Amino acid sequence: MKCIVFGLGNFGLALSQRLTKRGNEVLGVDSDLSKINLYKDSITNTVALDVKNEQALQTLPLTEVDVVFVVFGKDFGTSLFVIALLKQFGVKRIVARAISPVHKVILKSMGITETINPEWEYADFFATKVELGTTIDSYVVDDDHLIIEWEIPPRFVGRKLGDAKFEEEFGLKLIALKRYDAKIDKSSVMNNPSDDTIFIEKDVFVLFGHPKNFRKLGIQIASTTRTRMVLSIAFPRFKAETIPRQIPMVIWIA
Repeated sequence: MKCIVFGLGNFGLALSQRLTKRGNEVLGVDSDLSKINLYKDSITNTVALDVKNEQALQTLPLTEVDVVFVVFGKDFGTSLFVIALLKQFGVKRIVARAISPVHKVILKSMGITETINPEWEYADFFATKVELGTTIDSYVVDDDHLIIEWEIPPRFVGRKLGDAKFEEEFGLKLIALKRYDAKIDKSSVMNNPSDDTIFIEKDVFVLFGHPKNFRKLGIQIASTTRTRMVLSIAFPRFKAETIPRQIPMVIWIA
């Protein structure tokens, strides 16, 4: 894929470097020459120019790329100016950074339907990670559906897939299982694993479902973990499974 990234701030730089690393042809554009000199070796191509200069923008291969990212930080005025010119030049696909809900509305009124906000998106991911405890990655399908890669918690190790009952208990669908192979130091994807598949350490669930169902699963996992911790503290010489159910326990929290 060929793309242009306008704005090499923290997010624009990370985006450019990640796209380059994945084999895409990236042209990073910024008006700050020091940034261009600093990052030129980690991005396919870089150029310093005045992004508010219409003639300077026309020297770029704007209509020859697959997508143009406009990801300036807080300078939303510059973003609007550049986007207006890109629309005028007939750029096929524009993805713009929105730094507030109002900005998103303005971009939509300009015909920009693809917007990104790294702060919001990372906040969503981090909230999910905290709730589940071991989230590796997450993908937003829409407001009501997520795909989450989730490192297997200890309670699942040694259990069969058929006993996990993700759909029955939590309304989540296991769409794949990633298993680490120490021999090649790499994980491989197991599509449609059978119900007899036994979970082992370092397995990664790839689950699909509603956010509230992921929270439900996370709450149960966290509750189980806390219970085992309390039991091991209260009865250090016993395994949790051997502690009589009738023994009452009171936990005081100061």
